[in-house]
Amino acid sequence: MAFDAIGFLKRAAREPLVHFLAIGAALFVVNGLINGPDEGPVGETVVISEGRVSQIAQSFILLSGRAPTREELQSLVDDFVSEEVGYREAIAMGLDADDTIVRRRMRQKIEFMIEDGAASETPSEADLQAWMDAHPEKFRLPERRALRQVLMSSDKRGATARADAEAALAALRAGGDPATLGDRSMLPAAIPLTTQEGVAALFGADFAAAAFAAGEDAWFGPVASPFGQHVALLVDVEPGRAVPLPDIIDRVHSDWVEARRNEARDEFHARMRERYDIRIEWPEPWKGLPATPDPNPATRPTPEIGE
Repeated sequence: MAFDAIGFLKRAAREPLVHFLAIGAALFVVNGLINGPDEGPVGETVVISEGRVSQIAQSFILLSGRAPTREELQSLVDDFVSEEVGYREAIAMGLDADDTIVRRRMRQKIEFMIEDGAASETPSEADLQAWMDAHPEKFRLPERRALRQVLMSSDKRGATARADAEAALAALRAGGDPATLGDRSMLPAAIPLTTQEGVAALFGADFAAAAFAAGEDAWFGPVASPFGQHVALLVDVEPGRAVPLPDIIDRVHSDWVEARRNEARDEFHARMRERYDIRIEWPEPWKGLPATPDPNPATRPTPEIGE
């Protein structure tokens, strides 16, 4: 069957898509006749200043331990030219828009600038002492306790573990020998002076809380842990205490600097939020949430990509 070219053209002429393409092509031609071809940002100046070249050379020295040769420096500067031109073209094309990596990096850079300015001041020893006095809980040595424990393993005893622990508690309070009671395990029977956090790492938070609430010189329990039921004895207590500033001055200084950085970052974001009319349009499941953000946010440092 012969191809009907005339009929095909007539049908195509009635298609809206063909009309749209024809109009677009005509506008493109007219724009070219009026404005000429698009030659890009011809004439825009890129200057690689002496300061920038010196910075490139210094970076090479830091990495290699020697000054670059003329050929090496020329190659480095040429690579920087490619980077600069590529960056400008990418910005002109809008490639930075809605790019999480770029947005996060820009926020990170401005926060670093704000934070570094706030943390540049060197605190005196009086400043650090005042900071330490205002936050004593951060710098106290925590209480430590020494314990002895007897385990009734839930793996070995099952449902009877708690009843067996109660019987062992009665025997121990009556003077029984703890070495003859309980089940063998990888857990230490005797725990040297350890913080509550350290005990929790070994036996779980419930056991540690009971151990640090118990009085001295008496077996107590049963106390549950992931391993079973325990009966325990408090052997020794080292109370928590304050530490003199000279012993932890570096730690206090780091904490003071971090607090100044956080304060400066929060103040910066609060000021910036005042400059914008911010509205949040929540989707259906969260319609009841506030339509405006917190004007005084407690921010955190910009997370790294992937966090």
